[in-house]
Amino acid sequence: MSANITPQSWFENTKKTWGLLLEFAVFIFGVVGSFLLPPPGWVSEGGEKTMIRLAQFVAAVLVGLIFLLVQKWNKKKHVARWAILTVAALVLSLFAYFGYQYLLDTHTCQYAGQPVVIGTRYTEHALSYIKDTPNATCTILLDDFAGKAEDIWTRDSINKSRYILAGTYVLNLPLFIICIIAVVQALSCSNQSKRRLDLSSEPSN
Repeated sequence: MSANITPQSWFENTKKTWGLLLEFAVFIFGVVGSFLLPPPGWVSEGGEKTMIRLAQFVAAVLVGLIFLLVQKWNKKKHVARWAILTVAALVLSLFAYFGYQYLLDTHTCQYAGQPVVIGTRYTEHALSYIKDTPNATCTILLDDFAGKAEDIWTRDSINKSRYILAGTYVLNLPLFIICIIAVVQALSCSNQSKRRLDLSSEPSN
């Protein structure tokens, strides 16, 4: 460690860098969050959406890692690489997005205007009830059981659905983040020669 670098200065520089990464991650997360809804069932007692906080942290770390690649591939000859990465990330993100939407449709159900995480295995009490009402949908079941999902589906199957939704939601973020940064970097690299030409044409004092 250099003699000019103290633990305090290193901490301040790290804090500043992390702050910039977090701000950029929150910006990207805001763009993605406008159409990628977080999974239900992850709100703390204080009302804080813990899954969103985790997703923002993951986004900040991922942005930092991608910026390392940005510093390495920053010339016009790297436009093709960023373009390929953009298309690949876009295709994969679309598959991941619709996969997540499918999971939301199959692992949640509406009750009182709010999505509720449901399970895949019925309780014994619910099985007895379904025998009398075989065509009952999940919405009807929640209405009949006063919204108590654990009375209809086993706790283990509900928790499994919660973690599947959460994992899929978090896995969507890297693909969208890579896609956004890749297209921005591709445009930046493609304009490098133009910027250099403009600089070279400026009259010297």
